[in-house]
Amino acid sequence: MDFYSTKNIKYFLLLLIMFSIPSFGKNFKELFVIYEPIEDSTLIDKSINQAFNTMIYRLSGDSSPSNIWRIINAGNARKDFITSYSVKNIDKKSYLQVNFDKNLLIEKFKELEIPIVGNSRPVILFLIKIDSGNSAPYFLTMEKDGSAINELIRDSIKKYSESRGIFLELPELDLSDKINLLNYEKLIDSKDYISSKYKFDTLITLDLIKIGLDNWSATGDIESKYSAEEFNKNFINDFNEFIENIINKILKKNLIDISRETSIKIKINNIKNVENYKNSRIAIESLVGVKNLKIEKFEIDNITYSVNIFGDFNSVQKQVSVNSFFEIIESSFNEEYLHLAYKQ
Repeated sequence: MDFYSTKNIKYFLLLLIMFSIPSFGKNFKELFVIYEPIEDSTLIDKSINQAFNTMIYRLSGDSSPSNIWRIINAGNARKDFITSYSVKNIDKKSYLQVNFDKNLLIEKFKELEIPIVGNSRPVILFLIKIDSGNSAPYFLTMEKDGSAINELIRDSIKKYSESRGIFLELPELDLSDKINLLNYEKLIDSKDYISSKYKFDTLITLDLIKIGLDNWSATGDIESKYSAEEFNKNFINDFNEFIENIINKILKKNLIDISRETSIKIKINNIKNVENYKNSRIAIESLVGVKNLKIEKFEIDNITYSVNIFGDFNSVQKQVSVNSFFEIIESSFNEEYLHLAYKQ
């Protein structure tokens, strides 16, 4: 048989691709990398311990330290789960970048029967209107403005987004949005208006209004009154407690039943070259719960895998549906089959 026959060319390309796969590390956008601020260069061990705690909170979806102690009391050291760490300077601040072993963590969670949250992470949008009485009312965005309370709110949103691996966002409103929301609030429903502009899982609405000289009022998803003197401190404490509770509640609904294991088929179209193959394979392997990935069939522009996962078909489909690398062409719950298109 001619070596350059179509069949042999396919197998030659498959071998070329398979032996071209490099090892890869996770980046900050993924779940298994933590950036922990370094307060003192002599306290690296403290930063490592805190990074481990954050990783457990992020993966379990639970901010209680009980899961941390279950893992440690089972005879595991925090460093056992770390593949590497290094010091990074970001915005003139020092951070310890800690990379965790995904497979080892998930195996330990399975052993201890601790549920996990997958890569599919909810989006919580905050629509916060502030009226200090000193200027026109406005909606809070991520744009810095020098207001102390605004910076405290932004810092909390950023902190919880990074530590819990969830998307907490403020809207980026253009001039027409601001006019419509502020001037016609009695004529339009702000929730419906924002829903038509943004995609999110949960919308949190909050009005902060200064009443007279000595008091502030919070209405909406947080209802409380504050003295002006202690407003920043007391409100941000309530805000942080609210964020933590809402994150715990939402992530609890996204838990994967790690006691179950499922084998599914995943076919990926639009694989044009070796780079497409490597990137698409990395994207599938990085999904939480993926145990083993085996090539079943390789054709000119598509590849089919047999994939073993923790959880069920729905959990992996949900993770894939929010992955920027893929578009779902077809899915079958009964046949446990996903047909995807790789996005170039």
